[in-house]
Amino acid sequence: MIDENHSNARPPLMTILQRGVRWFSDELVERLAAAGVDPITPAHAAVLAHLDDEEALSIVELARRAGVARQTMHRAVAQLVDEGLLTNTPGPGFPRSSLIELTAAGRRRRDIASGILRDLEQDLASRLGTGTLAELRESLTQAWPG
Repeated sequence: MIDENHSNARPPLMTILQRGVRWFSDELVERLAAAGVDPITPAHAAVLAHLDDEEALSIVELARRAGVARQTMHRAVAQLVDEGLLTNTPGPGFPRSSLIELTAAGRRRRDIASGILRDLEQDLASRLGTGTLAELRESLTQAWPG
């Protein structure tokens, strides 16, 4: 028997948010490929998004900023170091501490990805309207800490 209350039900918000993330991710990968740049995984994007050209950060600080476990960040950083996008140099303090910085190739990939993400936001603004997109950004920013 079909439940009439659920036949016209709107999808859960989590489903809608996942669709949006999938759209951004798929478009990012496709446009990076078109630009001749290797794709960025969501874990790699989290690392690159939190590094700037001004300061080196510890893995602990990167993990905190990205909202992921230290082990997760360590794994992503190790992969990006292997790809030549990051450097990992000994840091002050604890013997095992290290500082993470972007290489020139890492800055290039981050900058290209950032430009594509800005273009994707413009695409979304043209669909929703700039006011609606601004309200969506503000609402989602207020919804969760960090």
